[in-house]
Amino acid sequence: MYNLNVFIVLCSLLIISLVTVPVKTKSYCEFNEEIFSHFYNLTKLSKPGEDIEIHQISNGTIRMQLCSPLIKKCNGKDGYSVCLEKNKKEIGIGKVIPKLITKSGKIQFTFNGDECKPGINYKVDVIMLCDYSITSYSVPTIFKQASNFKYIYGSECHFYMIWSSAFACANRKEINCTVTNSDGSHYDLSPLKRYSENYVIYVGKNTSLKIILNICHSVIFGYDAICQINSGACLHDPVDAPTLGYLNLGDVQKTLSFDSSNHLELKYEDGAMCKKEQQKGQQEEHIRTTITFICNLEAKDTLPEVTETDGCHYQLKWITAAACSLEQLREYSAKTAGKCIINNPITNFTYNLQPLMNKDFNVTSSQGTKYKFRVCGPVANNICKAGTGVCLKENGTSLGMAKTNLMWQQGGPYLNYTDGDKCNNNQYRQTFIAFLCGPEGSSNDPVIMEENPCQLIIHWNLNLVCEKRIKCATVDNEINLTPLIGSTNNYIVKINSTVFYINVCRAIIPTPGLNCTHGSAICKASLNANNELVEEVNLGFPKEAPLIHKDKIILRYLDGSACPERTNARISSVLLFVCGDRNEALPKFKEYNNCTYTFEWRTSIACGGIMGDWTPPCIIKDRFLLNQFDLSALYTKQPIHYVKSKEKTYSINICGAQENCNGFAVCQGSNNYGSLSNVILDYNRNIIKLEYFNGSKCFNSSYMSEIKFICNKSSEIEPRLSWVSKITFCIILLLVLFIYKRFFC
Repeated sequence: MYNLNVFIVLCSLLIISLVTVPVKTKSYCEFNEEIFSHFYNLTKLSKPGEDIEIHQISNGTIRMQLCSPLIKKCNGKDGYSVCLEKNKKEIGIGKVIPKLITKSGKIQFTFNGDECKPGINYKVDVIMLCDYSITSYSVPTIFKQASNFKYIYGSECHFYMIWSSAFACANRKEINCTVTNSDGSHYDLSPLKRYSENYVIYVGKNTSLKIILNICHSVIFGYDAICQINSGACLHDPVDAPTLGYLNLGDVQKTLSFDSSNHLELKYEDGAMCKKEQQKGQQEEHIRTTITFICNLEAKDTLPEVTETDGCHYQLKWITAAACSLEQLREYSAKTAGKCIINNPITNFTYNLQPLMNKDFNVTSSQGTKYKFRVCGPVANNICKAGTGVCLKENGTSLGMAKTNLMWQQGGPYLNYTDGDKCNNNQYRQTFIAFLCGPEGSSNDPVIMEENPCQLIIHWNLNLVCEKRIKCATVDNEINLTPLIGSTNNYIVKINSTVFYINVCRAIIPTPGLNCTHGSAICKASLNANNELVEEVNLGFPKEAPLIHKDKIILRYLDGSACPERTNARISSVLLFVCGDRNEALPKFKEYNNCTYTFEWRTSIACGGIMGDWTPPCIIKDRFLLNQFDLSALYTKQPIHYVKSKEKTYSINICGAQENCNGFAVCQGSNNYGSLSNVILDYNRNIIKLEYFNGSKCFNSSYMSEIKFICNKSSEIEPRLSWVSKITFCIILLLVLFIYKRFFC
């Protein structure tokens, strides 16, 4: 019936268009909010031809389209925008068309679905939130599910989603938040700028009056923040403010400057008209706001405070370490450092490397040269001169004298051992040891990044220096990109004279000659005629975990350098991970559009599980990438393997038949544990899985088993029993893990 209705509507529109001027049918996702008539177009939230998938519910998936019916039918039926897939069953939980609410800055869509319980239908509330940093590939988050929050919803039939996106934002005004003083000092208030929420400051002790504020950026318009479009600060006054209790305290216009006391100053001007009584002949005055930033190297997580106001000029003071110059921050960090201890002067996180002291470490270069070094102290039993921190073991050359004080930079702490022995050009040798937050589970061994006659650069990934790092896996851990994180080298993509340095979920590894913003995840540089790197551009910082959208894994990097086409925007980049050949080691540049660089990376890690086939006697081949694995070593030396539980012994013969088991792979006594039904290759976890079903009968059920082959390069063939299900005496699930270095690595 739904298809028929659509056909009738389309025919009617066609007939009308023959006699009238054609008019574009407006989607319910294209609307003006009711207060300032901000126009929103949410139809760009998803790509045409693809349903959005959300993998955040137990054993289930939600498919949805916000602005149209689903591409794929729900339970074989049309007319739905939200479909719940659970336990191999589809339920329509949201029908077209939703109810749209835009009251008081809120954007909310409410979908009603099929019956959930007698008299109660499914309901899906989608709350749209502004986040200027999410410019594409946005997916909603199931914030609260009714079954876990009965005191809110009263039933498990109500889903509540939060969808953050730049498409849910009104127009904005943004200015540069960096400035250089006349003495050459550099200042950067960008850490105070917010893209998805505002600062809220109460005026005096009156909790009914509050200032809503952003820094170098207009206030984020939305629920409880109904401020004018260019307002950098506004006052919420439920009694006297003219527009729903909100009064504009000044627009974002002027960039940072310095006051007479050499303090950083930010001015918002041309706000609402001031109500203060004017003298005769005096022009009316606009409300304005001045924020003075006071450097205090020990002030962490502070908020501004109102110091004075006459109703026309609001003056705020903000004491914060972010107001200190970068030079002051580095100097303060060095002065306050203890013995092998140093703090991040902005976040106050403590880097403590004392556990590494009082022991020697060895590191070998790619050329086979061996060095011995110590952290925050001289090496012991030294063949080099006394006090040496890094020693060339071959001939006793000192590559730097030890120091006890760590140094700080935004990427982490480091040691700089100088004044070693003289090198070829009459300079003195030195060693730079950078301590980095590496990937989870990575090697903790130091690595030599650069080796030349006068300088040695060592990088050392340590959990000790991990202040904050994003999770390099999707929310449900279905896809884990951790193996792609570069811990010692960057991925390098060259296109003519342009070079991209890329890392995954982490900042790029510092590279000599590459002067990109520290902490950036992708850096674009150009090669000059001398093959030197110049014109470095930051393409974004790693701030968000990857997410799944249909058949792609999406990783976004945000807040890069200023966009050349739009000075009020920042460059971002997107890595699209697509299931592909496991040997493709580099991403490929796809396009640059709307201040965003897009790269595509075909890798088996993005495949998840791929179905495979078994070719006797012992060959596995996947159906998609056509990779082949030979497991014949499992039976050439030892045809039958045995594993024991507390009560039973299981025999395993993967590649051949057992006489007492009628050709089945897994047996216990006369019972077999199923025929091979599925071959699954999980490249994401380096696992091959064999599933055996329909084994010997046991009451009303059958035995089954599962065998996993896990890559472990340091192990020989050694199966072990992982788990036996004891739900009943009949349903027994046997998992056997073969850990073998030749398989799947």
